[in-house]
Amino acid sequence: MELYLIRHGNMTGDPHLHAEPPVEGCLSETGERQAAALAAALADVRFDLVYASPLGRAVQTAQALADPRGLTVGTLPWLVEWRPAPELMGADNAKFEEIMRAASEIPPEQTWKTFAGEGVCDMAGRIIPGFLKLMAAHGAAARHGGYILDDPDDDTRIALVGHGGSLGVLLAFLLGIPINPRSVIGFTETGTAVVHFRRRLDVWYPVLRIDPPAPQAGRSPAIQEETV
Repeated sequence: MELYLIRHGNMTGDPHLHAEPPVEGCLSETGERQAAALAAALADVRFDLVYASPLGRAVQTAQALADPRGLTVGTLPWLVEWRPAPELMGADNAKFEEIMRAASEIPPEQTWKTFAGEGVCDMAGRIIPGFLKLMAAHGAAARHGGYILDDPDDDTRIALVGHGGSLGVLLAFLLGIPINPRSVIGFTETGTAVVHFRRRLDVWYPVLRIDPPAPQAGRSPAIQEETV
């Protein structure tokens, strides 16, 4: 099994818009170019499943991977980005800016819980259980600090298209990095992290794979496969 954790492209419009595929108009012109470049760079990768956060910018980015392969984008509510407090959602621009400015002045070490919306523990509390349920549904049960696969020869490749914050929490969990209110993982727009699973005895452990830089424009991408 292999996971591709991918951040969406540059967005436009309402950042809180939830949408089911097909989606248009949630990526800016820059974002559309980024999604097209992402699709070209991963054109030789066989994806079996493509999932996205239900926010429009993630779904539209995921479509760039799913559509050429004849796949349907599945949406995962738990992969949504940071959820603001209810009073922020209904606030006018001035009130929104006031609340966000006050939140920005809180030291990171004190933001385990925040009046502006979810803290890191809240995010982890929805993202991690959702991810474990997804893995179990695809034959990978969390056990012994890793995963037990129903099929040891499972070569399913899954794309998860989300956001910088939600993907940062998920990748930190996969790599065993302690939860921290100060993010230690950064995803650029359409940035991609590849996680595969390495077997030790009968347990499979997540490993972050670092690929070579993307090829220059006009050259075919070389997708390397690792054998362990």
